[in-house]
Amino acid sequence: MANPPISRAELEKLTEEVCHAVYRGVQKYEHDKTLQWNTSVINAVLSRLISHTSTDDKPSPYKFVVTSTIVQNIMPIKTQSAGTSTAIGAEDGAGPDGSNMAGVKASGGKRGMHSASGAYWNKEKDGSWNYKFDGEEVREFDVVITVIWVATSP
Repeated sequence: MANPPISRAELEKLTEEVCHAVYRGVQKYEHDKTLQWNTSVINAVLSRLISHTSTDDKPSPYKFVVTSTIVQNIMPIKTQSAGTSTAIGAEDGAGPDGSNMAGVKASGGKRGMHSASGAYWNKEKDGSWNYKFDGEEVREFDVVITVIWVATSP
C-alpha cells in the first residue's frame, strides 16, 4: 500500500480537526442536516489536502476523493412503565415493518455497519485511508471518513 501524500499522523490530525469543527456542539442526529454536515466535512478535508500537497507555483500531484458517511446510533429511551428501555420510535410496540414488537426490548447503542471498496490503481503511488470520528457518548452518531488519493504523474 502506498504512503499517503502527507503523513498518516497529519492526515488523522487534520481530519479530526475538521470533524471537531463541523460537529462542535452537535449531539443529536438530524437527518435534515446530514447533507450540510457531509458537504462541510468533505470540502474542508479536500481543501486541507490540496493546500498540504501543492505550492504557489505547482498544483497538487494527486487527485483526491473524500467520502463521509454518518451512521446514526440507536439511542435507548426510558418508558414510563417499570423503567424499561425501548428504542426511539418503537414506543407503540410496532417494528418498522409493522410487526408486533411488544415485549421486545431494544438494547440501544451502536448499529452495525460494513463498508468495502476496491480499486484498480498503481499500488506504489495510489491509496486510501479511513477514519472513524466516534460519537462516543456525546453524539447520537459516528462519522466514517475515507480519503482516496491517485497520483497524477506516472
